[in-house]
Amino acid sequence: MKRLCILLWVAGGLAGAACTEEIPETKLAEVNGKALLMTEVKDIFPAGITADDSLSLLRNYVHNWARKQLIAGIAEQHLTKEQKDVSQELEDYRLSLLIFRYEKLYLESRFDTIVSDAEIETFYNAAPQSFVLNKPLAKALFIKVAADIPQIRQINRLYNSNKPEDREALSQICSRIAEIYTNFDEQWVDAEFLAAKLPAESKQIEDIWTTGFFTTDDLTYKYYVHLYEMRAAGTQSPVEYERGNIARIIRNRRHREMLKNLENTIFNNALNHNQLKLYIDN
Repeated sequence: MKRLCILLWVAGGLAGAACTEEIPETKLAEVNGKALLMTEVKDIFPAGITADDSLSLLRNYVHNWARKQLIAGIAEQHLTKEQKDVSQELEDYRLSLLIFRYEKLYLESRFDTIVSDAEIETFYNAAPQSFVLNKPLAKALFIKVAADIPQIRQINRLYNSNKPEDREALSQICSRIAEIYTNFDEQWVDAEFLAAKLPAESKQIEDIWTTGFFTTDDLTYKYYVHLYEMRAAGTQSPVEYERGNIARIIRNRRHREMLKNLENTIFNNALNHNQLKLYIDN
C-alpha cells in the first residue's frame, strides 16, 4: 500500500486523504539513523514526467543519497577532528557565492554589451601581429550540381561571366537546382572547408588561387569554384574575420574592469567612512 501511495503521490494523482497524510513523512531510506523523507524530494520531478519515469528518477535519487551517506559515515570514522572541520571551506564558499550573485546582479543593470566598429578597428590596429592565420581563408563562390541536368551548359556560360545580371541569373538557377550553392563573396570562410567539398583528386584551394576559377567533376556531380579573394596561412587575418573574437575580448575586458572598479569603490568608501580599519598599514 505504501509503495502504491508513493507512486501516486509522485505522479501527482494523489490517492485520497489516507495517502496524502501518510506520504509526506514517509521514509524513503535510512542510513545510520538518518532518514530521507518524501518531503525532501518533492521538487526533483520535472513537469510532465510520467509515473514510471518519476519512480525511476526517485529510485536513482534515493540510491545516490544512500551511497553518499554511507561514504560520509566511513569518512567520519577515519578522519581526524581537524580533517573533519570544514567550517572555513564552507565560509569561503558562502562568501564566494554571495559575491558572485551580487556581481551578476550589478552587471545585469550596468554592463554594455555593444562594441562599436571603431573600437574593434582600434584594437585590431594596436596589435596586428596578434592576428595571424593558422589556416587559409577565402571569399568564394561554390557550386555543386548534378552532372546530368539540362541546365549545365547555361550554368557554364553564366559561371564564366562577370556581368551582374549573369551573376543574378546564376544565383536564381542554382538556388533552385544545385546540391550546394554558397556565395561567400562578402564573408571569409575556411578554405580547407571548401576544399573538402571537392572530389578527392581535385586541386587544393591554394592551387586554384592562381587562376581564380576552377571546375571539375566526378561520376555524379560537377563542381564550380570561383575565388574572389584569399589569405594564406601565416599571413595577417582580416579584421572582419576577427570581428566576433575581438568583440568578445573587449567585452571581457569591460567585465573585468567594471568588477575591479566596483571592488575598489567599495573598499575606498569603507575606508573613508571608517567601516574598515587596516592596522597593518599603520
